[in-house]
Amino acid sequence: MKRLSPWSIWFGVLVLALAFQVNGLASGKVKLKLERFDGGFFSIQKPKGWEVVTAGACSSFSFLIRDPSEPSRQIFYFGEVGPVYMFEEQKQIDHQYVNMGGYPCLWLDMPVVNPLSPSNFLGQFHLIARSQLAQRFMPQCPRLENLQVISTTSQASPITGASTELLRAVFVEGGSLGEGLFLVTVAPLLPFTGNPGAGIAYGFLVTGISAPKNEFGDVEGMLAKSIGSLSISKSYVQDCLRKQEAVYEGILKAGKTLSEASDVIMEGWENRNEVDDILSEKRSDAILGKERLYDSDTGEVYEFEVGFYDKYDLDRQSYEMNNLQPLPDGSYDLWMEAPRDGYRHLR
Repeated sequence: MKRLSPWSIWFGVLVLALAFQVNGLASGKVKLKLERFDGGFFSIQKPKGWEVVTAGACSSFSFLIRDPSEPSRQIFYFGEVGPVYMFEEQKQIDHQYVNMGGYPCLWLDMPVVNPLSPSNFLGQFHLIARSQLAQRFMPQCPRLENLQVISTTSQASPITGASTELLRAVFVEGGSLGEGLFLVTVAPLLPFTGNPGAGIAYGFLVTGISAPKNEFGDVEGMLAKSIGSLSISKSYVQDCLRKQEAVYEGILKAGKTLSEASDVIMEGWENRNEVDDILSEKRSDAILGKERLYDSDTGEVYEFEVGFYDKYDLDRQSYEMNNLQPLPDGSYDLWMEAPRDGYRHLR
């Protein structure tokens, strides 16, 4: 993903040393242990056995840490992502320009993110990941297919004209249903002018932690602890600043700034509400093509293929288990219960 923005070093430095304040270990079924990874100019405490992929330098420095046995278990950070189009008209102008013999446009296969917002940007990430720029930069970059945003919380943005959001979302990664928290900033770079090469924007501070849907709540603390352990050598940062010129001196107020960033992400999970938890389950069912029913006599929750209930309801008296009903929208306890395989238990 080619670096075009001269001021994006601000964002690169901002997240390079994310310091999440997390106490204790994940307490769920998946027990993660951390081990030190030495990347030369940086080090990080990563989950044991997970693979590390890096790309870029300075403001474009990026990394992906992933469990090779489960692709939705991942931690990633991209200093900058783009450019993407802000308008379909601009993409057509660039297509026409290249077809008429103009200079190659390296981002011609990038998607249109309109309106430009962090949530729309994340929703288009699967198309960004397939682009030539992304594949040259990091072939293993997360796909985040069929991403469904559960909640968004606006955050103070570090630059004028940019927008930052903390997002909770469910998605598919490598065929597995995952859930995650993502902190994303987007900003326009060049306005739409009707000329080739304009009307583009970038994503910055694209940071994410995720895991399979049924375990994210158990491991998100450990994933945050891992990414917060990132350490960059002072000599590397100083070299990056020299390359970006002295105008960027004085922005390295890492302690306070990064502490605030960690609070945003951790509090986003700790303060989630029941409505969002239920919505997460509903969106997950929609992605998987499932529906949940419960037995009003026993309170047990069962999972079936979408459309089962309509057929069942027409002939429910032929079943011994004839009291199945759709889950009430606001029944938190029922929605949080792990559903059983309905076809195995149906009598």
